Amino acid sequence: MRSKTSFIALICAALITLVAAGCGGDDEGSSSGASGASGASGASGAEGTALTKEQWIAKADAICKKGDEAINKAAQQTFSSGQQPSADQLKQFATQTLIPAVQEQVTALQALPPPSGDEDQVNAIVDAAQEGLDKIKANPELATQGSGSGGAFAKADQLAQDYGLKECGSG
Repeated sequence: MRSKTSFIALICAALITLVAAGCGGDDEGSSSGASGASGASGASGAEGTALTKEQWIAKADAICKKGDEAINKAAQQTFSSGQQPSADQLKQFATQTLIPAVQEQVTALQALPPPSGDEDQVNAIVDAAQEGLDKIKANPELATQGSGSGGAFAKADQLAQDYGLKECGSG
């Protein structure tokens, strides 16, 4: 029989892995999703001026880490009984907690001004994350499938990793 902590970690990992694509999860099961930032220019966004690549990665990874921690905390509270959750409970968690949290991360990533010259790469990451999240919104049960090659966030994960993100896309 699994301990309460390891069972919760397993649930968190399963749910969060689905989100890992956009922002991605760290080794503790954190995750996040980047979203579609179509047409964002290097001189736009919340801060108004383009960031360096290193600044963008640091800010993006901070967004993903914070979102991942919030998702993990909610999962621990929701599934604290140590009993295996039903499919309906997992779907409800995905719909009411996971999807909104990941969308918030994607929106925050979209607001970051991309590094000058890297707009296409950054937009591709965010767009792929939003596409993955949209798939999960349409079918929340996909949230438990993970972020492997067939996962909703597989493309976003790969793009994020290729760009140098550590927290985001590390599913």
